[in-house]
Parts: sequence; structure tokens; C-alpha cells
Amino acid sequence: MARNLSWLAPIALLLLLLSGSEGFIGMQWGRFATQSLVPSMVVDMLLQNGIREIRLSSPSPNVMMALQRSELGVTVALQNDFIKRPKWLSNIKNVSSWVEELLVPPVHRGVHIKTLVIMEQPFTINRGPIWNLTDIFKETVLAMEEYGLTHIKPTTSHFTDILKNVTKPSEADFRDDIKDKMLEFLKLLKNSNSFFMYEIYPIISADVNGWPIEFAFMDNNSSFAIVDGKYTYRNAFEFLFDALVVALEKAGYPHMEIVLGEIGWPTDGGKYATPENAERFHRGFLKHIAAKKGTPRRPGKNIDVFLGSLTDENKFAPALGPMLRHRGIYDFDGTAKYKIDFSGKGRDIYPITAAGTVKMPSRWCIFNNDTSNMTKVDEQFQIACKYFDCTALYPDSSCSNLSHSSNVSYAFNMVYQGMNQDQESCYFAGLGVLTPFDPSVGSCKFPVEILTAEKVDGGIQVLGYIGYSKSTSERLKCYTTLQVLPIGLMLLFMFKKQLNFLV
Repeated sequence: MARNLSWLAPIALLLLLLSGSEGFIGMQWGRFATQSLVPSMVVDMLLQNGIREIRLSSPSPNVMMALQRSELGVTVALQNDFIKRPKWLSNIKNVSSWVEELLVPPVHRGVHIKTLVIMEQPFTINRGPIWNLTDIFKETVLAMEEYGLTHIKPTTSHFTDILKNVTKPSEADFRDDIKDKMLEFLKLLKNSNSFFMYEIYPIISADVNGWPIEFAFMDNNSSFAIVDGKYTYRNAFEFLFDALVVALEKAGYPHMEIVLGEIGWPTDGGKYATPENAERFHRGFLKHIAAKKGTPRRPGKNIDVFLGSLTDENKFAPALGPMLRHRGIYDFDGTAKYKIDFSGKGRDIYPITAAGTVKMPSRWCIFNNDTSNMTKVDEQFQIACKYFDCTALYPDSSCSNLSHSSNVSYAFNMVYQGMNQDQESCYFAGLGVLTPFDPSVGSCKFPVEILTAEKVDGGIQVLGYIGYSKSTSERLKCYTTLQVLPIGLMLLFMFKKQLNFLV
């Protein structure tokens, strides 16, 4: 039965008036990390940098509180894990209750939610079975109508792998295995008067397609170009964007708006993933967007953009590639990794950084160099990297040239910092030792995390673990399992007193 939510009407009208028709350069903030900046700090930092749009992976209540009556337009997501989780694991039973509990309250409090991303990259090749997107999309739109949220545009994000591999944009089309589902989705998108959300990482596409790395930059310094009839492509962004334009044309939607839900350049995890290259890419790309140059097939058009990402996400699924854990423009403490001018004017400046962050003490956990039992050392190393982020040690990454001993130290320290510098987390079967001396080597930085009370989106972050008498392996297993359990189940366990949390 529909609720009487007439009070939302004036708010919805105001938000529509505020949205306007001007384009934007926004920021994506994924928040899948062992620590996170305080939301109010992020809001202030973005506004001071002239950024007026933010994309979040979920409408986390604490983040929504920070966004109340701010100038930021907000895009949030109905995450894939909510759709697939068993209903008994959460007090939010279905999509309708999700909308009621997580979308209606922040809109009522003045959060300018403009877009709901209904599932993220549901058709990406390496994410398993193809989702029944159309049913979920319809159910969500009906729920939004029920609660008077028709001013919020529904869409779904898609990565470049929704398209067939082609040598020219004119050959582009949606993959055969998803084409029928994509055509159904596009019809729903059209009926909702919404836009197509597209995510691009030129560095990844260059590798997949065998293009020279220069083609991934807007200021391509090589002679490599792709001629497609009357169109010439000298960079991957325009190629990939126009490939989608062609696919949409073939599907019968030649004028559908395309919004870049995420685009950027990682700073670690691969050969060309460096801060220097990230700075170069963004300088050229943002100047291109600010000048409203469009693309060869859509010249002179404004393109709305979310840059990815605000900070690294060291709990992002590693199966999607090590570079995607290092997409952040900022370090975890809110300092910029490289120069970037969000206005697109190409100024040689660092952006405004976050104010008020506090780092943990300058302490690191390292390997004590006891090599009497290398089997034990290797076991502890593997355990550490199984549960915490060691992608900086991967080939061509920032820490790929360390000695074996330093590799182990790096892994131990990632656990220690991720466990909020809990002294017992540096045990590692007697192989770990604390030091006040920074063990960083050259460009390989051994991080010290920031103090934070934030929780990881999509789950609950436990700041302790069960029983110090357990081995490092057992403690990490407990910690990681608890970290990803839905909040509903966590509360059930807590009330039954089946677990003893040491927080």
C-alpha cells in the first residue's frame, strides 16, 4: 500500500531545480578499505576543491548525516551483495524496505540524492553468473515511486567489458551473452528518462587490447592512432566512449546520455600504474572535459564525470586486478598523491587536502629475521597476504624489488596496521617484532594507518578479534569473517552472546 509522503514533494521539486543542466566533474568514494576518512572531512575537502558531486557505493547512514544540507549532489548504489544475501541475514527484508530505511530518511533531512545505481557492473565477465537485472530494476523503481522519490534517477553501472573486443568503434556491439538482457535494460532506462553509466580505465583497456601505453593518455606522444572511416582516434578514452555510442545506436538508442561513473588511473599494482602517470592522465583528461570537446562521434558535448577514486580501497576484490585497489587520488590520511587541478584548467597544483586526520603512532611490525624455520616464515607470510593487502608486492608494483625478508615485513605490517596496531596482531608465531624505525625502502612505503571509527560499506568492521590465545592465523580468520558479515547477523550473534568481542 502506498504511503502518504506528500511532505517529500516540495523537497523533490527543489532538488530538481537545483540539479540544472550544467555538467560536472565529481568524485567516486568507494570506501572498501580497512580505514576511511571521516565523512564530514571529505565533504569539506570536496567542496573546497570545487567538486559538487559525489558517488558512494552505498547510502551509509553516517555518510548521509555528513551530507545533510550540503551543496553536494549525491549518487548512491543498491549494492549487489544486498540483492544476493539471504533475507534472514538482515533486518532489511527486500528492496522496498531498503528504499524506506536508507533513501527516504536522508532525502527528508536534505541530502541531495540525485541518482540511484541499481547494482554495480552486473554483467562484468569475471564476476560470475549474469544477474537478472531487469526484474531488480523494475522492483526498485516501483519502490522509489511508492515513496515519492521519482526525482531520483535510476541507472546501473557497466564496465567496458560489456562490449565485444573490436578494432574500430564502428564495429562495437554488446557481448552476445548479455545482448538480450542489455536490450531489456536499455528499454527500462529509456522509460525512466535516465542515463547510461559507463566506467573506463584506459590503462586496463590498453593492456587488454594490446594498444601502446601512450594511447591510454590524452596527450598521446606516439604516432599510434586508429582510423575509423571519417573518424580518427588518438586516445583510448574517445575510442571506448564512441564504441559505446555505436553499441547504443545499434540497439536503437542513438541519443541516450552517457555519464562516466568512474574513470581514472591507478598509482600502484602494475607496470605503468604510478603517481607520475596518474598526474599526466588527469591533466590531459580534465582539460578535455572542461573544454567540452566531447568525442569524434559526439563532438562539442558536455560529459558528466566521476573520478575514481577518492582514496585507495585495500579491501576491493583482488580478483578484479591489483591496480583497482590503488585508484585513489588521495592517500588514506587525506594527502594528495600527485598534482591535479579539478577545474580542468591544467594548473600545476596540488589539491586541497583533508584537515584534521590523525595518524596512529609511528610504529611498524616487521619480520625479526629468524630464518631457522623457513617453512613457518612462508606460512605466516601467506596467511598475512591472504587476509590483508599485499598487492604492492606484485610484479611491477612499488614494492616488487624488496628482499624476501622485507617482503615478509611488509606483509606483517599490513596486518598490524589493518588491525589498528593491536600489539598481539604482530605475533606471527613469534616471528614479528615492533619497531619505531620506518622500514620503507625507496618508493616502497610501509604505511601507518589513520585513527578512524568508520565501518566498511556493506558490512561491519570489527576492531578486535576473538581471544588473544589463538594463533595469528585463527585470529585473522575470525577477524576477516566477522568483517564481511551483514550487520543484522552480527547483532544477532552479539545479543546471543555467542562471541566475545575485544574492542
